[in-house]
Amino acid sequence: MHLMQTTIRDQRKYSFIRMLVTGVCLTFSAVQTALAADWQIDPSQTHFHFKTRGLIQTEGSFSRFSGAIKGDVFDPAHLELTFTIQADSASTGSSMTDGMLKGSSFFNVEKYPEMTFKTTQITQVDPAHSKVRGELTMVGITKPIEFKVNLSTPLVDPITHTVTIKTSTSFLLDRNQWGMSSYGSFVNKNIEVQVDSAMVSNNVDPEVIAKLTEKP
Repeated sequence: MHLMQTTIRDQRKYSFIRMLVTGVCLTFSAVQTALAADWQIDPSQTHFHFKTRGLIQTEGSFSRFSGAIKGDVFDPAHLELTFTIQADSASTGSSMTDGMLKGSSFFNVEKYPEMTFKTTQITQVDPAHSKVRGELTMVGITKPIEFKVNLSTPLVDPITHTVTIKTSTSFLLDRNQWGMSSYGSFVNKNIEVQVDSAMVSNNVDPEVIAKLTEKP
């Protein structure tokens, strides 16, 4: 009799555990489904700027590029971002400076027409900031870089239900690491980079976004 009661209690316990596990799995699945969305990088809201200092100071930007997102932007640990920049789209407003940048001393665009960046790890610091590690390839040389990204609160268009998350970051690149050491007496080795962009989706549930962005 005692053995039978113990068996019944065990069956009830295991049944409860199975129900609990099933419930957790279903809840997790529902959350994942709610957050699942197709995200794109909006080129009209993306800008790549660079600045040099020293005896010669130059400011410029790249006008041709493409970006890809793989994964869910609300799951940074499994999110991958890739940017490809056309090196010959560098523009400073000076044809002479542009020619130098695109020549063999710097970007060498004839031999290396593209620059690429691919994330290797994204860590969310808090809702407004993430730390990004990745690999930047220029002139055939790949080096790891790391920088912090500022994230805006998700913006939901009340009419189209399009969701936009704006991003911005600034960091320094040591051009010598990519073999671009020319004119070292006139131009600082550190290049200041500023990138502003936006991730856009039109199939995220606005109610989910509202819950994620609601104030405590």
